[in-house]
Amino acid sequence: MNTAKARTAAGQADTIIVGGGIFGLFCAMTLAEAGKSVILLDKGRIWAEASAVNAGSLGVQNKLPALIPYTLWSWDIWNTLSDRLGADLGLRRNGGYKIAMTEDEAARLGRVVSEQIDYGLDAQRLSPAALRAQAPWIAPDCMAATWSPQDGYASPTRVGPALRRKVESLGVRIVEGAAVAAVENGPDIRVLTTAGDFHGTELAITAGAWSATIAAMLGVKIPISLDVNMVSVTEPARPTIECIVTHARGILTLKQVANGSCLIGGGWQGIGSIGDSRKDIDHDQLVHNLRLAMRVIPGLAPLNILRSWAGYEGVTPDSYPYLGRLPGHDNVYLAACARGGFTLGPLMGTLLGELILTDRPSRPITIFDPARFSNAAA
Repeated sequence: MNTAKARTAAGQADTIIVGGGIFGLFCAMTLAEAGKSVILLDKGRIWAEASAVNAGSLGVQNKLPALIPYTLWSWDIWNTLSDRLGADLGLRRNGGYKIAMTEDEAARLGRVVSEQIDYGLDAQRLSPAALRAQAPWIAPDCMAATWSPQDGYASPTRVGPALRRKVESLGVRIVEGAAVAAVENGPDIRVLTTAGDFHGTELAITAGAWSATIAAMLGVKIPISLDVNMVSVTEPARPTIECIVTHARGILTLKQVANGSCLIGGGWQGIGSIGDSRKDIDHDQLVHNLRLAMRVIPGLAPLNILRSWAGYEGVTPDSYPYLGRLPGHDNVYLAACARGGFTLGPLMGTLLGELILTDRPSRPITIFDPARFSNAAA
């Protein structure tokens, strides 16, 4: 056994990462490719929470304007990821529509897309007539739409296993069922878990909605609220949705994947809490989501829903992710809670790894500084 494997087997590594979603795996890959030893911990299974249960959208149009450059930089990673991981990730970038169904939504769509274009979005405004000519499968009463060739999607069920194989091939030790009970800092990091104790020089917190709990163990309060998002999948169907569709108010995402199934997500919330790990479907709310989906895409109406599920998404007060050092701790880092984290995850995890390695990430991260809301008296 080489020295690095011996250290990680003994629970020691250069970097301990807590949280095995897309942020944590990309951080681990970045560090391991640079020669760092890494132990990746997760309280359950890796790739089992937000990264696994989202609908796989890789949208640009549905991001806040200031996040457009970061989304495009993340797409630079997505575009080469299949080759990098040696796997078919179900990646498609065939563009998408962002639609408005009322006059108020149309006005909002126009304001937002103007700002997004200023930040680098490639988008075209479409009149109702132009939309009907270009996408007759979208409801004819749609008031306005934008089209962007930059939207797409990938398969979370393919991405997760491929990332795991990659990081393990690089020597990263993954420890599942390792719920963190305490974290001690000084002079090195000690993470006490239900699967044993782990020691490192640096700690990276990439635990999504649970990140505030880990930060609090180090005396830092990081505000994170919880969304319980719902997704439904239909039976396989004839071609019904030609490309990803999102909504001006962020309350709908639609796509059809390779096997013909249609995925329906939206802003209506399920039921759940971090405390009891509950995440359930709210059937009354789900009905609203499905009705809107059928209104926007009439071809969905005859299809049967095969399954619906719910998943956690951590949300910051300004809907920008956290990325940077944990306040008061030079060797503890945090990356978590991006709206559209599946899209942004490759970049956010990579930038976190670069910050740990060099203190000079390749993209500016000041707007994501965890200190903007933190209170050291947790």
